[in-house]
Amino acid sequence: MVQEARRRANRKEHLTLHLRGLGGLVRAAGDLAKEQKVELVTAEHVYDAKKLARPLEQQIADKFIERKKEYEIIVTTGRRVGRVNGLAVIGSGSAYSGILLPIESEVVPGGKKSEIIATGKLGEIAKEAVKNVSAIVMKYFGEDIKETKDIFVQFLQTYEGVEGDSASIAVATSIISALKNIPVKQDVAMTGSLSVRGEVLPVGGVSSKVEAAIATGIKTILVPKSNLQDIVIESKILEKVKIIPVTCIEEVLEHALYWNGQKSLKDKIGNGAIEKKTIKTPKPLKSKPKSKS
Repeated sequence: MVQEARRRANRKEHLTLHLRGLGGLVRAAGDLAKEQKVELVTAEHVYDAKKLARPLEQQIADKFIERKKEYEIIVTTGRRVGRVNGLAVIGSGSAYSGILLPIESEVVPGGKKSEIIATGKLGEIAKEAVKNVSAIVMKYFGEDIKETKDIFVQFLQTYEGVEGDSASIAVATSIISALKNIPVKQDVAMTGSLSVRGEVLPVGGVSSKVEAAIATGIKTILVPKSNLQDIVIESKILEKVKIIPVTCIEEVLEHALYWNGQKSLKDKIGNGAIEKKTIKTPKPLKSKPKSKS
């Protein structure tokens, strides 16, 4: 129960104060133990109770994933150009659940639009996060894509809307994949905010997002390094997936893209890594020798 309280707090070394949900879980676990006619409630009863006493947001998320699987919208095998499995949450406050968020991009010659066109019922923060990707492309490839290309980004079937910037690294990866025609590994999912300098920043709801990725069959998950300690999930579930902490977009691209035959381009991105400027410590001024009187 303490572990579940940590997971719902969504911050390392914190416990949730939303006790009503935990109270329901306690009652459900107790009912299971009573049904089995055992004296004590064990961790297994709590795990089973979580499946039975799912909050409404979790039930919606599960149906959301099942529906997309049924119509082959979720793809977790093979490689595709311009398509990335992002991660998001639905719900609000302490009542939310993770979902897989497929994102596709297409890049065509033109530059007539003078901006990146993103669709999928995006909120203001999400729109701003998409626009910042052009700065990343300028940094690594030296071209202003808004002047030479028309770029379209689609958050697939997001009827519930998308807000926040936690899909920033997924959008950047999708656009770069489409721009340079490099396939993306579909068994990889990712979440993370992205600065205009290419640094991967922390996001919320990491545990729920990781659980959703595992449930859909994802094999590798990229998360901001600063969020690594926020992941509170049973070890037997985490064993099903490889979690890779990332700090910059270069690391994201290294793990997400299929670089076969693209070594020169990969080296170019690596060489254009975030400039880690070393500030030279000024040498101490040598004091002038005192003149002898």
